[in-house]
Amino acid sequence: MKTLIKNKIYRRMLFGVVAVVGLIVVASSFSTARNNNFLLANLFNGTSSDIEAVSGKRTVVVQTKKISFLEGITQSISASSVTEPLSKAEVSSKMTGKVAGIYFKEGEWVSAGQTIIQLEQDQTLRTAYNNAQANLINTRTSMNQDIKAAKVATETAKSALENTKVNTQENIKNAELAVKAAEVALENAKSSLDDTRITNEQTVQNCYNSIKTTMQSNLSTINTALTAVGDIIGESPGNASSNDSYEDVLGVKNSQSLRDTKNLFWQARSYYEIAENSYNDLDINSSFNKIDSVVNTVDSALNLTKQTLIQTRILLDNTITCSGFPASSLAGLKTSIDTNLNGPYGINAAISALQANKQAIINSMLGETAGNDTAQSAYEAAKTALEQAKQNLILTKAQAQSQVEAAQKQLESAEANLVSVEKRAELQIAAAQGQLDSIQAQLDNTTITAPISGIVSRKYIEVGEMAMAGSPVAEIVNTRGIEIELSLTEFDIGKVFIGQEVEIRLTAYPDEKFIGKVYYVSSVADPVSKKFPVKIQLENTDERIKAGMVADVKIITDKQKDILVIPKSAVFKEEGVEKIYVVENSKVKIKTVKTEVIDENRLKVVEGLSAGEEIIVNGNYDLEDGDLVTIKNQ
Repeated sequence: MKTLIKNKIYRRMLFGVVAVVGLIVVASSFSTARNNNFLLANLFNGTSSDIEAVSGKRTVVVQTKKISFLEGITQSISASSVTEPLSKAEVSSKMTGKVAGIYFKEGEWVSAGQTIIQLEQDQTLRTAYNNAQANLINTRTSMNQDIKAAKVATETAKSALENTKVNTQENIKNAELAVKAAEVALENAKSSLDDTRITNEQTVQNCYNSIKTTMQSNLSTINTALTAVGDIIGESPGNASSNDSYEDVLGVKNSQSLRDTKNLFWQARSYYEIAENSYNDLDINSSFNKIDSVVNTVDSALNLTKQTLIQTRILLDNTITCSGFPASSLAGLKTSIDTNLNGPYGINAAISALQANKQAIINSMLGETAGNDTAQSAYEAAKTALEQAKQNLILTKAQAQSQVEAAQKQLESAEANLVSVEKRAELQIAAAQGQLDSIQAQLDNTTITAPISGIVSRKYIEVGEMAMAGSPVAEIVNTRGIEIELSLTEFDIGKVFIGQEVEIRLTAYPDEKFIGKVYYVSSVADPVSKKFPVKIQLENTDERIKAGMVADVKIITDKQKDILVIPKSAVFKEEGVEKIYVVENSKVKIKTVKTEVIDENRLKVVEGLSAGEEIIVNGNYDLEDGDLVTIKNQ
């Protein structure tokens, strides 16, 4: 659009330039004027008087509007309808009867529930009512006594149930305490059993530790004895050369004794070495069986050593003295052998010590078995006692449950009986009440009351006439509240909600504005018109508004305050972007804005413009930033 305007201006400029050049040729006397700047006519009125030349730049005459304040805007939906009473009712008689009295006049105000017509009452109906009333009283009294008795029985059953629960809980508590006591006893027996086992195991362990020490001493004793024998027979252990002076005379009385001695020595030495190696192979984790095996080996080594010492003594008894081997030396060797055999640290003492340790081990093991058996028996007895206590607890609980269930059933039976009695009472009282209500309804139907508050607009019957059941006797309307019904399209219905404010103008009161509210919005469109019914309520306490008046309705859908509003003509688009001309110090400034449509002539500025700025509303064609303008008064 802007490009089209520019083309038109350029054509007019060309035509103007040609005309001016012609004038210059005719008036050549003014050829010294070299001002080539010409002003163009303003396009919005097409007059050349609006073009001026100022300092070599063009000035365009425009109309502006100063946005000096913020406005409030209101959007609404308008429709027309007629007023209707908020409520209207046609009063009918519920029974056929003769009118005994009329308590209103046409045009009078009556309140809801007020008696407006009285029909004659039948004496038979009155008598039946009194009898039904007495029957209801008697039925209630009798049923209340039955209910009271059933309630007492129920309370008794409740008390019995509570007592049963208390007693059974006490029994269960005692049984649980017995279980806990048995558990403690079992724990003590288990602890005693564990302590006994540990003690006995430690005793056995101590005995084995002791026999290991004894065996160490035994090995030393064996080594000493074998050394003494080796010195005599010239074998290791011992000094092989120590017997050189008497080697030839050893066992000369019985040469077999020397051979026997050496054989026993070698056997004893062999067992000693085995025993020593086995002992050295023991450690802190060695089993009792392994220790026992070493003990047997040491025992064998001791006995062989003992036999070797005895045989060596026999050998010495069969030995003679000589010049290099005096009697005193022989006697010394015999003493050495006797000491190693029977001395306090000899072989026999070692054998006795080892036997004593072996017996101690046997005794400790026997004691361990006996002690453990005793502790185990006590533990088993405590275990059995705990099981019996647990079984007793289970039995006690089962008995308690059975007793509670029996008491519970008695209570349930009493409660069921109470419910049955109450239900029977309810039915009998309801039947008596129903009979009374039926008669009361017939009596009530002789009194006709106003169903709503309002003015009696019509009266259809007089005193003495027969009112027929279902036939109208009067009409009541309430115009203190007025209803106006509209039909809105699907485009408008989404803007309407209950409680929304409505402005109403009536043809009867053209200079007045009434305010109502939406109280009903249909969610279903009318199948024929495809429109949605909307109902508006209007207060009419002074009853100035009559039913049937024509009403112009305006439903306020949106109110906004402090909105920047500008004329639609002030905005133009350039490549889809909204822009506006602003005047600052007589110069044009182009601003980008965003707007929303208010109506066909006005726009709401969303951004890009502030209050107090002056905008061009007319003459805004082909302007550029910096163009000079002259503001034309409107």
